[in-house]
Amino acid sequence: MKRSKVLPLLLGLLALVSLAFISFTLLSTQTSQVERTQSSVTKSSSQAEKPPSSYQVSEEEKANLASQFASLQAINPETIAYIYAPGTMLDEPVVQTGDNATYLSKTFDGGYDPYMGTVFMDMDNRSDFSDQLTWLFGHARGTAVPDHRMFNDVNFYDNQEYFDQHPYIVIQTPERIYYYQAAFLIIVPETTAFYRTSFEDDKQFVTQLAMVSRDAVTRNPSITIQSTDRYIVLSTCREEDVTIRANLYCRQIPDSEMVEFLKNHQSELVYQATR
Repeated sequence: MKRSKVLPLLLGLLALVSLAFISFTLLSTQTSQVERTQSSVTKSSSQAEKPPSSYQVSEEEKANLASQFASLQAINPETIAYIYAPGTMLDEPVVQTGDNATYLSKTFDGGYDPYMGTVFMDMDNRSDFSDQLTWLFGHARGTAVPDHRMFNDVNFYDNQEYFDQHPYIVIQTPERIYYYQAAFLIIVPETTAFYRTSFEDDKQFVTQLAMVSRDAVTRNPSITIQSTDRYIVLSTCREEDVTIRANLYCRQIPDSEMVEFLKNHQSELVYQATR
């Protein structure tokens, strides 16, 4: 009699335990599914906030550049780029050769003029502007000549008002166009330790540019130095002392910012011939 009463009780208790276990398992599964869904939504939101770059070089731009550089390279096969700064007289082809001396006096068309030469890229830089820091050199014509050819106008960036009024530099290459924003200008001896074309790591790159920015005579305070950025330096001599240099550092607009940049500043980037 007692045994018959105990058995149903045990079976009932077992059923309750089993039901509780099943309920717990279902709850755990639902919770896991919710967490995965929330994670998926979070990732989707994050991706929506940071869409991949949609900038593409147009076929029209490629064709125009191909035609332009065919003409330039017919005059000088060492042509790698063309640089201009809207609103200034900076408007020059850029070359690169196996040393940093030839184009101090050799003109673009092969002539000789030690006060002219040709704007040239450092021999150790990659010609596609893919280095973290790319150096371009050009003479400053100064007051001894009646024109503003070469890098004469780079020296004017030592005035903050002029700096602010001429914020952009455009570099055309045979493959595409790069846009730059003037970041800061520093005046240094020609033997400056800041002159280098490569870095041991990203930290060294950021540290050096931070030091340059700190000592700059003019700057754009809205630019934050990032390890992923690329810069060019427009380097020229100073008329008051040929042993010092004005170095204008300019940040390349990355492709991730290009669509918005062109949308907002296209009218400020138009080329107007001055040479």
